Amino acid sequence: MTDILPTDVSTTATRRRWLLPVIAVALLAAGLGVGLAIAAGRDDSSPAQASTAVQVSNVNQACTNWMMSVPATSAGTSNWCGDMTAWMNQQVTDGRMMGMMMWGDPDRMLASCQSWAGSSNAGAPPLSWCDDMIAWMRQHMNGDWDGWMMNGSMMGR
Repeated sequence: MTDILPTDVSTTATRRRWLLPVIAVALLAAGLGVGLAIAAGRDDSSPAQASTAVQVSNVNQACTNWMMSVPATSAGTSNWCGDMTAWMNQQVTDGRMMGMMMWGDPDRMLASCQSWAGSSNAGAPPLSWCDDMIAWMRQHMNGDWDGWMMNGSMMGR
C-alpha cells in the first residue's frame, strides 16, 4: 500500500504541471482567434466618407431617374446630374459643407442644387430645373427623405 501512494501523488503532480500550460495555450489560441475575427470584419474606411459616397450616388441616381422620366427638353442635358453631384462631392471633400447639410432634407437639397446652378459655368441649368427635380423626388420617394438618403431606396431600387 505504501508503494501506491507515492505513485498517485507523482501522477497527480505531473498532470497539474501540464494542465496550466495547456490551459494557457488554449486561452491564447482562443484570444488570437477572436482578435483575427474582429480584425477581418473591421472596416478601416472612414464611415463618413463611405456614407457620403453612397449618398452622393443616391442623389445622382434619383436625379438621373427624374431626367429619364420627363421629356428631354424639360430635363436639359444628360450630364447635369453628374455635374451637380460632382460639385456636391467636391464641396464635402474640400470641407466647405457637410453632406447632410446639402441634402439632409428637400429644402437643403433644393438650396444646394440652386447654389450649384448659380455657381456653375454657362452650361448650368436654370434654377427652375432644381425646383422641378426636387418636386419630382418628393413625389416618387419610398418612405421618408432620410430613408432614401441613408439606404438608397428612393425609387425602390
